Amino acid sequence: MIYEKPKIYLVPRWAGNIHSDWYDSIFELIKNKYNITIERLEMPNWNEPNIEKSFEYLSNQVKELNNQCYFIGHSVGCQATIRFLTKKFEENCDLKIGGCLFVAGWFEVDNPWKTLKPWLDFNDIDFNLISKRLNFNKLILSNNDPFTTNYLKNKRLWEEKINSEVVIYPDRKHFNETEELNVFIEIERMILGANKFSTNKQ
Repeated sequence: MIYEKPKIYLVPRWAGNIHSDWYDSIFELIKNKYNITIERLEMPNWNEPNIEKSFEYLSNQVKELNNQCYFIGHSVGCQATIRFLTKKFEENCDLKIGGCLFVAGWFEVDNPWKTLKPWLDFNDIDFNLISKRLNFNKLILSNNDPFTTNYLKNKRLWEEKINSEVVIYPDRKHFNETEELNVFIEIERMILGANKFSTNKQ
């Protein structure tokens, strides 16, 4: 039996690019340890992310979704991923994917600015679809995130809406450092868990 490597995509944070924060250092560790290259997506106009443009871009970049496909979303990247997957799940009632690791995700923000407010409208999202179609569904938060100071409420929202497993790490703010060992640990757990859902080949 041959282990099929997971295909992993990263959707960056607000105003982030493929080299922001921990992306370079952690992905180098993953490549060296598991020989897996995480595809970092250079989202369009990510200084002012747009929902429709992000969906169009993801649809063009992610050609195949299956049980070995995984996403890492960081901050607004979590929302872009959820919205993209919701539409794809609506299009294909049999589709399931490997899963998602959400980093510093939110459904509410303490002081939302004008261009963020559209991302806080969830009327078009079928949360039930998301919760049922992910084999891996995990959120990591900090207890001192400056954008979501009520981290326990944020935790509860993710548990209630999409049934995420939530882990809280102390004093990591919005997970913006160049070295984020906790993020690496959770990506590693996602990769190791992918083995359960891999396609075996003779």
